[in-house]
Amino acid sequence: MMRRLLLLLGCLTVFSFSAILLQDQALAKPGAPVEQEASVEKAPADEADYDGYVAIIEMEMMILPGTQSFLEKSIHRAEQSGAKLLIVKLNTPGGILQTTQKMIQRIFQSKIPVVVYISPTGGTATSAGVFITMAGHVAVMAPGTTIGSAHPVSGEGKDIEGDMRKKVEEATAALVKSVTEQRGRNIEWVEKAVRESVSLTDKEALEQGVVDFVAPDVTELLKQITGFEVQLETQKVELQDYSKLPRKELQMDLNDEVLNVLANPNIAAILWLAATTGISIELYNPGLIFPGVVGVICLILALAVTQILPLSQVGLLLLILGAVLIASELFVGSGILGVGGIISVILGAMYLIDVVAAPGLEVSKALILPIGVGLGGYLFFVIRGAVMARSIQPFTGSEGMVGKIVEVREPVSVSGKVFVDGEYWDATCSQGIIEAGTNAKVVAMLPGMKLEVAPHKEG
Repeated sequence: MMRRLLLLLGCLTVFSFSAILLQDQALAKPGAPVEQEASVEKAPADEADYDGYVAIIEMEMMILPGTQSFLEKSIHRAEQSGAKLLIVKLNTPGGILQTTQKMIQRIFQSKIPVVVYISPTGGTATSAGVFITMAGHVAVMAPGTTIGSAHPVSGEGKDIEGDMRKKVEEATAALVKSVTEQRGRNIEWVEKAVRESVSLTDKEALEQGVVDFVAPDVTELLKQITGFEVQLETQKVELQDYSKLPRKELQMDLNDEVLNVLANPNIAAILWLAATTGISIELYNPGLIFPGVVGVICLILALAVTQILPLSQVGLLLLILGAVLIASELFVGSGILGVGGIISVILGAMYLIDVVAAPGLEVSKALILPIGVGLGGYLFFVIRGAVMARSIQPFTGSEGMVGKIVEVREPVSVSGKVFVDGEYWDATCSQGIIEAGTNAKVVAMLPGMKLEVAPHKEG
């Protein structure tokens, strides 16, 4: 038992690190040039106070709870360690609206200027990225970057239909207009970005007053913002020439990386599917241990995800209904409840995310559907096999003796002898006397390895 648990924990650890590495590789855009700054250094883990420096963070990722935590920690570290300003190098396809709101609030509360720099060339600030850019004290774009397309869409890139679309549009438009107005930027354009999904290049964004500067690298950025006046929480500050200051890159810690992995809606759906499948297999085959342990761990992680992602009530109800139907199959054995439960769980996983609170973060049906069908099909065969096993008459052991036809070798009443399967057994009969040379039927196995038999008539 202990060996199995240790093996499982080791596998889960390897899986977690692998998932983080794969996510980082997926987020990196192949072929996109990466800006190299010779003077940029990595901030040490035990960061000491610096007397004036430029803090930089790379935010080339979706806007998820781990991203929020990364930004909040970075602003706090920069404030406490003497940074003159924080540059957020942004490249994002969007993310969770509620998370974006919290990030915007933290930027507005910052005691130092926060410069949002859309980079590198080929990068974009899409959807929630527009809101974060508008929240920055200074908004800058690198040449060859784009901003816009803040219109809410599903995780598959399709428009949200019906009343849901109107609710999402109104919520996102109100947020971005409020932020943009406080920063004195182009309100009309950002509203069009939400309602009409328009985008701008770096030159167009500069001409239309959406961003403040266009700069090819951090050094040029720092030179261009010299003399620019920004409004901090309590006062106006004129930015100085910080291009000669040392630059420190603040790193995202492992906790935030894991948080972003768990906050991926596809990972959340897979956890629910794995939890349901693993626990159900253990219930139908008690003693296997491994699927039960995996199922419980996935369930704990899935419940933790409910505190991270905005979940749909319909999706959760479908998951609960599916679990109840699958459990009911244990007692009914019809097969219909099991199939219905599997379908319900798959649909619940597919519609798990609340797209109003998280525009664009929908579970990918192209990924989840085959996984769900595969796990569901396997679970169905497990259920079917368990039901069939319960209906099969036992052939061995004490239960296997009941119903067998035996040959009476000594007359059986209170006691006697019968012969079956090449062995002699003590027997008793409560229905009179069964004469030797006739056949009898075993009706029960009594304590002390004694058979209770009854007269058996042929044909």
